[in-house]
Amino acid sequence: MSGMHRPGIVPVVRAARIDDAEGIARMHWASHHETYIEPGLVAREHIEAWTLEQRIAGWRTTVGESLAGGRTIAVAVEGDRIVGFADARPVDRADDPEAPRDLELNGLYLLAAHQGSGLGQRLLDAVIGDEPAFLWALAGETRARAFYRRNGFEPDGAEQVFEPWAVMTVRLVR
Repeated sequence: MSGMHRPGIVPVVRAARIDDAEGIARMHWASHHETYIEPGLVAREHIEAWTLEQRIAGWRTTVGESLAGGRTIAVAVEGDRIVGFADARPVDRADDPEAPRDLELNGLYLLAAHQGSGLGQRLLDAVIGDEPAFLWALAGETRARAFYRRNGFEPDGAEQVFEPWAVMTVRLVR
């Protein structure tokens, strides 16, 4: 899948639908390659251990949860292609009693061609608005951390290794 932006087509941000699951998974796969592998933040074998087929199945479940009211997922669609998504969910205090907020931004990804276009802001606004929330970000991911800082998120001192990728993450809170 190409990450190339198509001039003249303005991406639409809308709620995810069940038939978006495969498109989200393919975009997620591509964005992980662009965002993490190419700049050397995460080893290819860690990213690709979560296969495209597993991602598609996982996103079918996740989008289904959002439709049942368990989380909020917005997609950015350019023409007929998903070019970004954002995913937020309420915190289950039984699973995370130390969570600093009741809302977690679980992910926000854009294809590289759309980064810096304002589309990330539209996705963030669609899933959490100006609500207090938290997220985990790769410690070395400076561009994303600058975006979150502009949106009021600051590190609260919590760090943890994201085991599947063997990378350090930091918690950002607003």
